[in-house]
Amino acid sequence: MEYLTVAKTADLKGCSERYIKKLCKDGKLSCNIEINDRNRPKYMIPISSLPEGLQAKYYAQKRAEAGLELVAQPVKNALKQPKKPVKTSKPVKTSIEEFSEDERDEIALWVDILRDWQRYRDQYPGKKTEVDKLYVGKCQLEHNDIKVSVDILYRKYAAYRNNNLQGLCENRGGANKGKSSIPPELWEQFCYFYLSENKPTVSRCYDLTLECAKEWYPSMVSNFPSDNTFRRHIKSEIPQAVLTYMRDGDKAMKDKCLPYISRMYDGLHANDVWIADNHTFDIQSYDEDNGTIHRLYLTAFLDAKSGVLVGWNICDSPNSQSTIIALRHGIMRFGIPKAVYFDNGREFLTHDVGGKGHRSRKTDNPEIEPPTILQRLGITMHNAIVRNAKAKPIERTFSTVTMQFARMFEGYCGGTIMQRPESLKRRIKEGKIPCDFEIREYIDMYIDGDFNMQEYGGAETKYKGMSRIDVWNMDIKSVGIRKAPEAELNLMLMRSTRVQKIKRNGVFVEISGEKVWFMDYENTYRHLGEEVYVRYDPADLRSVRVYDKSDRYLWTWECADKLLIDYITESKEEISDAMALQRRVQRFIKAEAQNITDGLNSEHKIDLMEAAALKAAHGKQSFKIVMPSNVIMIRADNEPESISKASGDDIVVNIDKMNENAERRKNKWRSDCLLYTSDAADD
Repeated sequence: MEYLTVAKTADLKGCSERYIKKLCKDGKLSCNIEINDRNRPKYMIPISSLPEGLQAKYYAQKRAEAGLELVAQPVKNALKQPKKPVKTSKPVKTSIEEFSEDERDEIALWVDILRDWQRYRDQYPGKKTEVDKLYVGKCQLEHNDIKVSVDILYRKYAAYRNNNLQGLCENRGGANKGKSSIPPELWEQFCYFYLSENKPTVSRCYDLTLECAKEWYPSMVSNFPSDNTFRRHIKSEIPQAVLTYMRDGDKAMKDKCLPYISRMYDGLHANDVWIADNHTFDIQSYDEDNGTIHRLYLTAFLDAKSGVLVGWNICDSPNSQSTIIALRHGIMRFGIPKAVYFDNGREFLTHDVGGKGHRSRKTDNPEIEPPTILQRLGITMHNAIVRNAKAKPIERTFSTVTMQFARMFEGYCGGTIMQRPESLKRRIKEGKIPCDFEIREYIDMYIDGDFNMQEYGGAETKYKGMSRIDVWNMDIKSVGIRKAPEAELNLMLMRSTRVQKIKRNGVFVEISGEKVWFMDYENTYRHLGEEVYVRYDPADLRSVRVYDKSDRYLWTWECADKLLIDYITESKEEISDAMALQRRVQRFIKAEAQNITDGLNSEHKIDLMEAAALKAAHGKQSFKIVMPSNVIMIRADNEPESISKASGDDIVVNIDKMNENAERRKNKWRSDCLLYTSDAADD
């Protein structure tokens, strides 16, 4: 028995050696395991274990290496070689696997026609040339979708005898093989119209191209190709990826044509990664609170290893609080995951849940943000690539939920207008649709009692036949589980505000666009202007926890509801309570101010002027000018004038002269005032 190495098998199949090794490990490919010189496993794959197509390809390569020609398949009562056989070009494709499904169908069709032709020849007593013409007529009637003539029949037979599979699936050959029947100018003009995101039809583009030919290429109009010729060229000349890109856009090309990354789950364990997403229920339900009919949303977390839905929450619309509730539900049941996988929705990238994710912008002065809930839990966040449908495997799970769960209810409305039952309006009118509480009740039973008990559908074959929950239970034993006491978990799952400054009313939490204030009348005025952030429970706003920017707990402050009164109120009690709180804070501030200097000696209580004079007197005692020894004399050309002495020089101050000048200024000011008063009286 012949054996191939992993490298030769990968080359034969056209894939990586890693993929071949994985097939061997998973038991999908038979192999013998040997130990090499480096004490590592060496996989040897027997030729007989490969698919027939790969075996044929292998032996074809061996024959080519030996210089042997391909042997034709035996044909009953083989026909004589035509006198002038049509020369066929050297085949490019030698294995049936290298052809498309349509090409393989065409090859099979021509093999059947050639064999039927042989039987028809054997039964006809006349000349073979006559029977060939008769058979062509018969074949044209039976196969009106293909072109058949005596020459074509001989050419196909020659390709058959030479094992030229490519010649059997081509309508043209010889010297004209590969040449286009459409002039390049016309083909380019047609492609210019057809390869548009407006997606015009072939017929419309054909008509427009014909009109352009009449205008610019009148000589080509008489032999203008047919509509079907253009259609065939679209299939043969334009790659599907290019067609998708030009007519459907860049995203469609990425989703349908580009290679995608296949995730390997061998090294992944339970609770390593939870995938989160939101889904709109395809169910019209009745809201008991406000009497409206709507569709609820499901926020769910999926364990990537086992496919178990670990936590979920039903809400009116996707939001960050629903994400936290679903996460808490999963943690209480299955423990704390190592990482979560989010898309880029706002409900996941709220500042206190997961942070901004891919939406964050690099800046030299980043904002100081409190730690997120995921950071406090020690959970790493990963974000899906934007506009990448294959990056969200939970979508398939939600499709299953829709198919199995939503269709059980009378209020099923379908995901699209085409899926909507005709009787839905009648059911709504008759009040047969479910209430919200029914959906909430049934979803809990369905997920754990049905979905999580269904057979594991992942890529790992060793779990085949096991349920999703059994896979989780088996795998979690090897890695353990991370847990937190409920009280501490509730603390870590508290919402948080952004960093804010303490103001006169304390700190606030914004709920539905309204600010709810919290304060402590002693600590609020002592720490005005300091930057802090607040943790809170949206379900209990009686108090909040205040932290500094270093995430250190400072205080627990109560809701300042006494400061909240209606704009127009007749309640004197409410006003009195608010004013009493103001006075209480005022007394504390005054008392604090007084206490600061109560310990000071009365003799030391001097005003600012006295303190400044005391400082100047102490400084004057130390004041001294020291003249340098090297004095440079500066002399003027003329006689020096008498210069007044500056203040501070050693001069004698004439006090009488100063008093005289002051009295003179005072008299002048009085005379100016009398003059102004007299002028005013005259007016």
